[in-house]
Amino acid sequence: MNCKKSSLVFATALALFVPASTKPAAASAPAATAASTQSTTGGGHALGGTTHARFAITGTFRATGQLGSGRITLDVGETDGPASIIRSDGTRLRGTAARSNECGPVQDGVTCVSVNLSSSSDITHAHVAVAYVSSDPCQCREGSFLMRGTLTLKHRIGYVMVGANGTTYAFGGIEHLGNATTAAASDIELTPSHNGYWVVDRLGHVFAFGDAPYLGNANTATFAPAETVTTISATPTEKGYWLFTSKGRVLSFGDARSFGDLHATALNGPVVGSVSTPTGLGYYMVGSDGGVFAFGDARFRGSMGNTRLNQPVIGLVPTPDNSGYWLAASDGGVFSFDASFQGSMGGTRLNAPIAGMVSYGPAYLMIASDGGVFNFASSPFYGSLGGTPIPARIAAGAAAG
Repeated sequence: MNCKKSSLVFATALALFVPASTKPAAASAPAATAASTQSTTGGGHALGGTTHARFAITGTFRATGQLGSGRITLDVGETDGPASIIRSDGTRLRGTAARSNECGPVQDGVTCVSVNLSSSSDITHAHVAVAYVSSDPCQCREGSFLMRGTLTLKHRIGYVMVGANGTTYAFGGIEHLGNATTAAASDIELTPSHNGYWVVDRLGHVFAFGDAPYLGNANTATFAPAETVTTISATPTEKGYWLFTSKGRVLSFGDARSFGDLHATALNGPVVGSVSTPTGLGYYMVGSDGGVFAFGDARFRGSMGNTRLNQPVIGLVPTPDNSGYWLAASDGGVFSFDASFQGSMGGTRLNAPIAGMVSYGPAYLMIASDGGVFNFASSPFYGSLGGTPIPARIAAGAAAG
């Protein structure tokens, strides 16, 4: 039997399945979403067939939240049938599907299926309703489907970025919890639970969202002229954070301990990136000239100081086991020190310079000032703002993998 591509018109009754707007919420932050659940909406295209006794589709999808994108397969008979989703990073969820009325009132040519899936990975359970639409009466046809449901998460995977105007943008399993009321945001940091984040601006004002505790702002009275706060890093307990300045000054809050700083040292370039070690018992600072400074249990593995660079260094990411680190420059070049090189954007024409490099899964991703995201880890890619008009350049990002 010949199959043809159907011309699809979605009924108003299916409006519930249209993905929600990704426009950031108002500045007032809602309560943090429960750590274990997340809603998802999306859709895709599939090759499918329906008879009075059987419904089956195989296709691709793109969804909001931690589900991301991948492939979906359903095969429903007179009773429940097998179903599976394979996310873009290879994570597989398996379960069953059955015909359902969860889609609400639907037009002729729409098949509604309820799908329950489980996995031992970061998504432990997914319940989604799938509405498959096609006007072609043949038993084998290409059509479109919409999906809506709830995910049960073992842990969150995704990333968040902040514009210089304080607007935050969340991707994957990270929830948007609010925007900072500042015109000079410099960094964003996720809480260890990944259910909240801090934003800091260049004047040292800290904005806390979700389960991130507010523990104080920087006292700029002792700052040198033109000294600004560049980064914030959290302790593993979620009960403290450090603020780092362009002069290498370290300000400790909550249970964050000071292991020394550089404010009395003449630097060849301002400190542009700082991050604590995985233990919280030390931290690194990196200057725009590529100089690396290690304190506490941070270990110096080398630097790009005194090396001629094409563009300034913008950040440092330690390896997950703290045995090495990577540096990134604003042109996307990556320098590895006792760390496996995972790739770079060096030599590639970029639409905007790289603004940040952050730890993601076993490696790193880079975020450009136009919101473009370049993923060099095995953790999923959840999209970017590249090509999307934004009101202010992206200042920094953070990730959970």
